Amino acid sequence: MRPLILALCLSILAAPALADWRYCLARGPHRTVYVSAPFSSLETLDRLGTAFAQELDRERHAHDPVQCPRAEEAASLRAMRHSALRFNREEGETIVELDWLPERDARTAGTRP
Repeated sequence: MRPLILALCLSILAAPALADWRYCLARGPHRTVYVSAPFSSLETLDRLGTAFAQELDRERHAHDPVQCPRAEEAASLRAMRHSALRFNREEGETIVELDWLPERDARTAGTRP
C-alpha cells in the first residue's frame, strides 16, 4: 500500500502546474488606468503585482495598488479584460495599455539602469 501512495504523491508533484491567465492594471492620477496585455503565468499574485508596480515606477507613472485579475482560460480572461476596459472608458478614464509581460520583465530586469 505504501509504495502505491508514494507513487501517487510523486506523480502529483511531477505533474506540470496549470498556469493562470492574467492581466494587471492600476489606477493613476488624472483618471488614468494603466493595463497590461493578457498573459499566462505560474507566478504568484504578489510577485506579478510587484513586478507590474515596479514597471510603472521605472516608467515614472504614479499609481494606486496593482490588481491582477485571473481566469483559467485565455478566452475568459480576454472577455474580462475587454469588459473592464469598456467600463473604464465609459466612466471617462483614459486607458494606457503598456507593452509589459512578466517573462520579458524578468529577463530584462538585470539590464536596466
